Amino acid sequence: MDAENRIKELIDLLNSYSKAYYVDNSPLISDVEYDKLYKELEDLEKKYPEYVMEESPTKTVGAKQDNKITTITHEIPMYSLENSYSMADIKEFYTRLYKLFGLNPEVTVEVKMDGAALSVTYDNGILQQIVTRGDGKSGEDITNTAIINNLPKETAYKGRLILRGEVVMPKDVFKQLNKVRGEMEQPLFANPRNAASGSLKLLDIKEASSRGLEIYIYGVAYCDEEFLTHKASLDFCKENNLPVSQYLYVCSSIDEVEQALSTIEDMRFSLPYDIDGAVIKVNNKDYQEEAGWTAKFPRWAIAYKYKAQQVSTKLLDVIFQVGRTGAVTPVAVLEPVIISGSTVSRASLHNEDEVKRLNIMTGDTVFIEKGGEIIPKVVSVQEKLRPHNAKEIVFPDKCPICDSSLEISDDDAKRRCKNIECPALVQGSIIHFASRDAMDIKGLGEKVVEELYNAHLINNYADIYELNTSQLENREGWGEVSAINLINAINDSKNIPFERVLFALGLRHVGAVAAKLIAEHFQSMDNLMNASFNDLEQVKGVGEETAKSILSAMNDKNMQEIIARLKSYGLQMEYVSSVTGSSLKGNSFLITGTLDKPRKYYEDLIVQNGGTLLSGVSKNLNYLIAGEKVGSKLEKANKLGVKVISQDEFLNMINE
Repeated sequence: MDAENRIKELIDLLNSYSKAYYVDNSPLISDVEYDKLYKELEDLEKKYPEYVMEESPTKTVGAKQDNKITTITHEIPMYSLENSYSMADIKEFYTRLYKLFGLNPEVTVEVKMDGAALSVTYDNGILQQIVTRGDGKSGEDITNTAIINNLPKETAYKGRLILRGEVVMPKDVFKQLNKVRGEMEQPLFANPRNAASGSLKLLDIKEASSRGLEIYIYGVAYCDEEFLTHKASLDFCKENNLPVSQYLYVCSSIDEVEQALSTIEDMRFSLPYDIDGAVIKVNNKDYQEEAGWTAKFPRWAIAYKYKAQQVSTKLLDVIFQVGRTGAVTPVAVLEPVIISGSTVSRASLHNEDEVKRLNIMTGDTVFIEKGGEIIPKVVSVQEKLRPHNAKEIVFPDKCPICDSSLEISDDDAKRRCKNIECPALVQGSIIHFASRDAMDIKGLGEKVVEELYNAHLINNYADIYELNTSQLENREGWGEVSAINLINAINDSKNIPFERVLFALGLRHVGAVAAKLIAEHFQSMDNLMNASFNDLEQVKGVGEETAKSILSAMNDKNMQEIIARLKSYGLQMEYVSSVTGSSLKGNSFLITGTLDKPRKYYEDLIVQNGGTLLSGVSKNLNYLIAGEKVGSKLEKANKLGVKVISQDEFLNMINE
């Protein structure tokens, strides 16, 4: 795969993983795996700056919120933290600090709680606002829904105060919550972090109060008083009865840092709440200001992630699951074992290559871990303990669902079911079609899709639009209201823009980002269906494999019939551009520094008026819009001869 397509693929993957983590509260991969992909993307973008895309996660913090949710622009941006996984990384951090200051500054080491980050504002001693981190620039206003037991409504301090804190759910509360949900046959929360994040938005005050949420302040973003050190700011919070973690160590050397990290790790699993590491911060506030920030991280702080807990158990069996694309995935059936506070009985083995690498057999004693305390996976095998009756894992030649012959894919060596009528493929494609990022049909989740499919009410996603209330309201567990709600959600989906309709089709290699680029290029479904292989390869971000996949789908008679039906139901089949003017057409822009209004305001203006946003200074940049407190971008722009303009000059370009 060439660099451009790999960058596109990584952006697609990482943005979907970020959304799952920050917005949906359903993490898909571990922090370690995410960081590996993120580092690969960073390296590729440095090597090939011409392929950098504005939606790249290297340019944002967290994930964008659903646009249906009211958001608040953070008065002061909420930054993420650079992650590290070894003392070598910490020593490199220290080296950077030494180069900057000419000395090793005093630092603090504190626990990194695994919860949800919030911004909390007090004014005149009264709690005014609670906002989620969101994408770092704006977040959800949860002031009226968040029930946090230990957060005071008032403080003795009467000045303005903007705090940063982490909301957690204690382990014992989480255990009891999942016990109750299990008894009520409700979906269980994956971990306390998910439970805490989801509980912040409960509208039922009684239910929200029972969730036992706690917050611990880890920073003061703004105060009318000034503090010489980070520790002093947290001591101030304690004095004003604001909850602060008791586990904070002031360290004068890297040896002391290592000792503090070890101390925290030793107590890790005995704490009443989950932690996933420790945070190291330069203590002196003036040094913090001098070090400054990158686009995403403070240069004066770093997160140290502990290794995931590993436990041993027995591999009882291996079953094979079939995804919506037909890919067959091996899943380990384990002797149940408790790890990181929850019982694990299954873990993904990913693919045939991974099974061979592990040299794993049924009956083996295996080590498993939850990557990032989230997803169970088998990490190693104790071959010395292998029983005499251990059995080799044999991959099927036929689909475990429909018994069709499997094909081995050329591009990823996965076994795939190609039977378009396979129940696993059909249901998977419908679930994807109705998902939040696609057609966003609320109420049409996995269980409902399975029910309607088994009842022969839907056999493909076009059938969704044939459903009516009379078919639903008399079914067990349904009623008139629930039937009407689903039909209304289906009808609402007809207004979803074309690029998301295209994504919803579930074409292989076509993620949300690629779907938008393709929709923008071809402008309509008709044009796309008539496109040649060469036409498809002209689209930025579409490589050979993606072009082949699209061409194959558009030439498939079944897909043609489904698209024709979707057209007839009134789904959007033409691209509607957000561009309303052309005054900036043909010009590229980049923003640096602080402007009078949020950066997104100016970015939207650029796009709406036909301009192009770039993510970095290069020879392709026409204009650098510079505000106050500019950084290195200005210096680089001057070296390359890029025209530097003020925000007023930019606005004049639009109004001319």
